[in-house]
Amino acid sequence: MAFGIGTNSQHTEHTIPKGQLQDVAVKCWFTSKGESRPLMMKLQTDQGEIIPVENIQVLTSEKQFYAGIMTWKYKCRAVKNGMMQEFILLFTPEDCSWKMVY
Repeated sequence: MAFGIGTNSQHTEHTIPKGQLQDVAVKCWFTSKGESRPLMMKLQTDQGEIIPVENIQVLTSEKQFYAGIMTWKYKCRAVKNGMMQEFILLFTPEDCSWKMVY
């Protein structure tokens, strides 16, 4: 039996995926139905070098809530540093920001 006062019953809260969080710039396509699809991203190294990552393949996408803030979570795959790697992109429409979890 669950207890509560029903104030937060509109959506389920999630935890931020485990791993390193990094701010990234993402080129995204928004469809005519309002869906978003990340196409490529640029990330900055500790030395200030900008690394482009193109041809992002989106494996899954889902809407999630972290601390009450709606966020789109994309499980992705792309060639990064010469190797195929999987990572997560988080898009927060509230402040139009992208983060990568690796």
